Amino acid sequence: MIKSRNLAPFIHTEKTAPYIYLTHIAALLPCVVSGIVFYGIRALALMVICSGSFMILDNLFGRMVRRDGIDRNYTDFSSIESGLIYALMLPPGTSIAVALLGVLFGSFVIKQFFGGSGNNIINPACGARLLIELIVPSQLGGFVNPISSWFGFASLVGNTDSFIPADDPGSLYIIELLTGNYVGYIGMSCSVLIVMAAIYQAAKGTTRLYAPISYLTVLVILFPFVIRDITSPSDFFRSLATFMLSSGVIFVATYMLGELTTMPSRMWGGVIAGAICAAMTCVLYGRVSVMCAVLAPVVAINFMSFEIDFFTKTIAHRGKTRQREVKVKG
Repeated sequence: MIKSRNLAPFIHTEKTAPYIYLTHIAALLPCVVSGIVFYGIRALALMVICSGSFMILDNLFGRMVRRDGIDRNYTDFSSIESGLIYALMLPPGTSIAVALLGVLFGSFVIKQFFGGSGNNIINPACGARLLIELIVPSQLGGFVNPISSWFGFASLVGNTDSFIPADDPGSLYIIELLTGNYVGYIGMSCSVLIVMAAIYQAAKGTTRLYAPISYLTVLVILFPFVIRDITSPSDFFRSLATFMLSSGVIFVATYMLGELTTMPSRMWGGVIAGAICAAMTCVLYGRVSVMCAVLAPVVAINFMSFEIDFFTKTIAHRGKTRQREVKVKG
């Protein structure tokens, strides 16, 4: 007879769902502060509205669709995290109506159709942002100069009088690209803070680095096939730095490709997923909008995560990858 204590090992860790999501929210705070500093009250309002409405709609739809398990599903702060990531990818002049359209899709369709928090197969923030990029692109040109109208909030109700085009990254200095001090999205621009957030999450053990590292590495390798009109090595490195710092790929790698829910769980699965995502981004870049080029591959990889995990597990069981197994002896 097997005693219950022999069914170990039982793994005890402080990395519960609330801990993981609170860590992710903490990692988002530098970008949140940066967005408020550059774009003022309109950015703050969008972040509060998106995260608050995500949380309210998740709870409301959860009670409507599933009448049990509400406490279990909605104490992990995933709704706030999704709302913040989504808001940080918006132009600072986005109207509340457009922002809420994405939140509604991300909460109801992406999360609730698949069983609620922790069961969604697509990153909610990524899916929500991609949706509005595809269906209302004309409403996403709300760019304003940073630190120019800190108290401006007319854009929240659709006033477009103060909008200007986004900056051409090729005309910016590297220091501007690193600090995010240029006309762009609320929280995707400051590369220094995003890299710091990635290091913080890695130190806390709440993200997987296989896919992000693979993704960024393959992007660098394939970059010569993306930009072909390069005449000198200095032009190449300048173009590569501009692409990596301004396209949003560092933001995607940090906050989406290391996620524990929607990305492959195995090391080689993450490496393969990151490489495929990078290759798809390179194919799309220059042919569609930049946001579509960086977000559509993430959604595609989310759909393929189970297959990639299954494939790498099959290879491992055939002896091509050595895995540790725990055997229960009677």
